[in-house]
Order: sequence, then structure tokens, then C-alpha cells
Amino acid sequence: MFFANRTEAGKRLGEALAKEYGNEECVVYGLPRGGVVLAVEVARYLKAPLDLIIARKIGHPYHEEYGIAAIAEDGHMVGNQYELSKVDPEWLKKAKEKQMHEAKRRRETYLQGLKTPSVENKVAIIVDDGIAKIGRA
Repeated sequence: MFFANRTEAGKRLGEALAKEYGNEECVVYGLPRGGVVLAVEVARYLKAPLDLIIARKIGHPYHEEYGIAAIAEDGHMVGNQYELSKVDPEWLKKAKEKQMHEAKRRRETYLQGLKTPSVENKVAIIVDDGIAKIGRA
């Protein structure tokens, strides 16, 4: 499916989700950067609060673009256990701290003190644009 831009995609996604979740209490989470544009439109259609999920890639120590894990600002990490077991634990600790710090910095920059909406007893909808650049342009 093709869209003119992320705003159009977000509107179409919002329309579709409103059919399923229009009568539910929801919180919409956007993944910066591209997913936020879509998430804004979804939140409008659902009349729901918007928040961000800021996760950071941990690249391999010898090839930064090769992601071996991702970490959220709260320290929750998922990754390739085989690759993680092969890297220096001290390097990994520093990489995790660096990326968590950057995720927190971005939250402060993007949200400028806005409160995190409660998701208790609500439907959480996570939106991303699903686009990743691989290789050369």
C-alpha cells in the first residue's frame, strides 16, 4: 500500500483503528521520528492522548549500524542473545548507559515536561512508520 506521505498514512490508519477502537479508552504511542507523524493522526481520530516510546539501538562494537540490541529509556533491553554474549561486558554496560541517557534526553527535548498519560485499563496502540534505510541511497 502506498501513501502520499506519513500524514496521509496516519489518517488512513486512524480511520481504520477508529472502527475497532473508537469506543475504547486508548493511549497512542509514537516511535520517533517517523512514527510520531502517523501517531498524531491516529490519536486525533481516536481522541486519545499521545506519548512516545523512545528506544535506542545498540550497535555492534565493530560495526555500529549492525544492531545487536535496543534499549528503552527505562533500561528495558531486547536483543540478539548470541551477539550480546560475544561482546565485552564492560563495553555493553557503557553502551547501554549511553543509549539510555540519549533516550531520556530526547524525551525531555521532544515532550518538554509534558506528563506521561496513564495507560491503566486502556488500550495501548504503538505506531511506527515501518521504514528503515539499508545500504546506500
